[in-house]
Amino acid sequence: MKVKKYNLFHIVVLLLCLSFFGCKVQNEFVAPQTESPASFSTHTTDTLSLADTEWWSFFNDPVLTDLIHEGLDNNLPLQNIIIGIKQSQLQLAIAKAQLYPEVNYGLSAETSKTSLFPSFQNSVTAFGQVSYTIDVWGRIANQNEAALQAYLATEMAVFEVKATMVSQIAELYFTLRAIDNQINVSEQMEVSMEKYKAIIDARYDGGFISKVDVNQISISLKDVQVTLQSLYRGRKQIENAISTVLGSFPKEIPRGKKLEEQLFPSELPVGVPAGLLRRRPSIIKAEILLKAQLASLGVAETFKYPNFQIDFNLGAKLLDPSAIFGSFMGNMVGPLFNGNKINNTINIEEEQYNRMVLDYKQAYLLAFQEVEDALISIDTYKKEVEIRKLQLELAEEAYNLAWVRYDEGATSFLDFLNVQTTFFSVQLTASESYKSQLQSVVKLYLALGGGWNQTN
Repeated sequence: MKVKKYNLFHIVVLLLCLSFFGCKVQNEFVAPQTESPASFSTHTTDTLSLADTEWWSFFNDPVLTDLIHEGLDNNLPLQNIIIGIKQSQLQLAIAKAQLYPEVNYGLSAETSKTSLFPSFQNSVTAFGQVSYTIDVWGRIANQNEAALQAYLATEMAVFEVKATMVSQIAELYFTLRAIDNQINVSEQMEVSMEKYKAIIDARYDGGFISKVDVNQISISLKDVQVTLQSLYRGRKQIENAISTVLGSFPKEIPRGKKLEEQLFPSELPVGVPAGLLRRRPSIIKAEILLKAQLASLGVAETFKYPNFQIDFNLGAKLLDPSAIFGSFMGNMVGPLFNGNKINNTINIEEEQYNRMVLDYKQAYLLAFQEVEDALISIDTYKKEVEIRKLQLELAEEAYNLAWVRYDEGATSFLDFLNVQTTFFSVQLTASESYKSQLQSVVKLYLALGGGWNQTN
């Protein structure tokens, strides 16, 4: 009996030694190599990046920042992802629980009789059980690592959604202000054309002009009125879209600064391309998911090795207090033949990791493209706005001169209407160009991370 106890003792010691000094399966993460130019094509490198600017100091319209705050507080998809964070926290807690012994209790009752014992024999047994899996090969450690990285990825997804939502609200708001501006231009044009129509009607009634001029001014007036209806419709639909992002039913959106008062710095520091790897939430999330997959691969590899478990049971028969029992047992179960299932599982996890490496590289390429697209948009829209301003001045001057020339009989009324139509079109497109310039700055801000980094 002593020999058995001696052997069992040494088995336990051996298992504990394996637990602390065993060969653990742990794959070291190395970030995938990505080519990165020294600078973006339209900007030189600098020491400060636009991505380091907090969004609340980036926008200079208090009404816009209030709308963004409201969206961050009430946006339903964002709240959904925050719930996902809580789920990831619970999954992480479940994974960590495997590091500790599992303690269970039980109670069983039995009554029986046989031909040898005709009276009922009653038995009530209570027992406690302690079970512990020794993490020799690092299976539990890898499961914890995978759960931790999945949790961190969920947190980073919140930053990504927040950055996207901030830019979405800003772009919709600038669109709304552009429509407001276009409505104002159209209403002024409608008033102006009604004034000219009154003059044309009076001249027609006096027999000085033909019905053709009356019809032409009426047709042009109707075009402006149709444009107004389209703008009214678009304004309400944009307000509805903003309301949905804010997590509310359709409502009237407050207005702040006018479109032309929305200003950004003339020089936008964008940093070096390599900075995208540490600033942009989508790329950071892709890297975190790679770490999680690497840990999952480690879990699969541990199934090639035996699993060690220790069980300790202690109990008593309650109807017979002298009948106390206990047991201490160690188990080792390892694979012998499984039809290559374990190796195939490992290969699947390896291929999944390889796919995610490609996804990571693709995410970086797309991020670089978005930055380049935004930079060229900013540069060209800035020039386009300057051209539009000059075009607007020329169109307004031509519009005023065209009426004078028509009034003096130097040109036909159709020539005046053509100039008027051009002036109206230039006014609308000038507003559209400035809106696009503002939105391109917001797109650059989002492409660089949207102000969501590890500091804020």
